[in-house]
Formats: sequence, structure tokens, C-alpha cells
Amino acid sequence: MTGNRTDWYTHDRFGMFIHWGLYSMGARHEWMRSREFMTNEQYDKYRKHFDPDRYDPELWADLAAEAGMKYMVVTAKHHEGFCLWDSSLTDYKATNSPAGRDLLRPMLDAFRARDIRAGLYYSLLDWHHPDYTVDVKHPERNDKRFVEDSKSRDFSKYVDYLHGQTRELLSDYGDIDLLFYDFSIAAEAGFAGKGKEEWQSEKLVKLIRGLRPDILLNDRLQLPGDITTPEQYQPREWIKVNGQRVVWEACHTFSGSWGYYRDEESWKSVDMLVQMLIDTVSKGG
Repeated sequence: MTGNRTDWYTHDRFGMFIHWGLYSMGARHEWMRSREFMTNEQYDKYRKHFDPDRYDPELWADLAAEAGMKYMVVTAKHHEGFCLWDSSLTDYKATNSPAGRDLLRPMLDAFRARDIRAGLYYSLLDWHHPDYTVDVKHPERNDKRFVEDSKSRDFSKYVDYLHGQTRELLSDYGDIDLLFYDFSIAAEAGFAGKGKEEWQSEKLVKLIRGLRPDILLNDRLQLPGDITTPEQYQPREWIKVNGQRVVWEACHTFSGSWGYYRDEESWKSVDMLVQMLIDTVSKGG
């Protein structure tokens, strides 16, 4: 726990995670591009048709408020690299799609208008950026030529991009109460890992704290965070780090997927969801 920074979070407790991007159009989970080894060119068909006609942040915010939710987190950028906001650092964004507009700002405004705190998810991975190097999660990891060409990429340029977009989001989009980064990668299958050294996490946190001293950070930069984030499982007891109880969040989906899956059959029942909420609260989550 970090001073009084987490007081609002441990009081408010209940939030909504909006997981949405180009992958939603594919209707096959958020990892579809990696699982199907798709190239940028193959995947770009989703950007060319991205025009969410049922985009209604006011309705979403109403539903969250009616359910008693007190904070929200939305995927500003997922692993695919597509940005929901009008980033000045890339053309791979909602404004450069048939949607033709910034889709992040109206969401944040709608939730804030209902006294729901605003949080952003940002993927450290980026399968679209020209200087992001291949790792074990990359869609083109099995393409020998692509892997060889990747060796000439300047990863430091991607890190500058990552830090630059963080500055942009925290400077231009009002009060952001929480940043959910995702995620560091272990070395595997002959590929190098990516962690706090590669992301320059200490420098990044310094930047963040300079812009938003009271913002909450999760623990996926391979540095201690304000929030510990076990995902898709229920802990047996209050989460501890180095033997000490910590502030933690139960990260769960209503089904087996974070992204939209057309043929989903693993929806959790209402009884299960209520039991999970009670169990989480009983363990300090």
C-alpha cells in the first residue's frame, strides 16, 4: 500500500473493464492475430472496416452507474497497437479508420459525468509498430525472414513511442486515476524476454509520477505497483507480497475471453458472479 493514494480505490472497489479494439470485429478473442499468425497487411482489413455504429458511451456509463460501479478502465491500446484516441504519434488509430473520430475522450467524459473514475489500459506489446521486435507472443514469430529482419529494428524508438504515448494520454485526457499496463514477457522458445529494463520502467514511472503524482499503477512493469493484479483466478486468501498484505484487484471476465467472441459458451452465471464478488471482498480485493 502506498500512503493514502489507494484510499479511494479500497473504498470504491467495484469497477468496469471495457476491452475493445479491432479484434472485436474478428469476433475470435483479443489474441486472434497472434494465434492465427496474421501479418499487418492481413490484419489491416479490420481497420478499414472499423466503424462502430453501436458506440454509445453514455449508455455504457449509465449501466455502470446503475450497477454501482465506481471506476472504469478502457483499452486505449491493446497488443495489436491500434489506438482508440487521436494520438499524434501514429496513424494507426480510430481517427484514421471509417470511425473517423476519437473514441476514447467521449468514454472518459461520459463516465466522469457520473462520478465514475477514469482508468486506462495500455499494452506494452505492439504488433504493429515498425520498431517493436519479435518475441514469443508476436504474430509473425514463425516467419524466419521476419524474425531475421526484426534484428535490425531499433527497439529504443518503440520505447520512446511507448513513453511518448503515456505522456500524451496523461497530458491531454483530463484526470486519469489509474493506469493498467500489460505486460512483461519472459524469455521463451529462443526469443528474448521483455521486462523492466527493456520498457525502461523506472524512467516511465518517473514520467508518470511527474505528470500525475496520485495515479494508481498496477504491477506489470516488473516494478512494485499500487495494485497487484491476479487475473482470471480467485485467490485462496488476501494477496501478499513479501509476506505483507497488498491492495489487489480481481481481474475477471464475464466469460472465458476478454475480447468479443461470437461463439462464446462459457458465460458465468449470475450466482457465480455474485459469489465471486463476495469472495473477493472478503479477502480485501
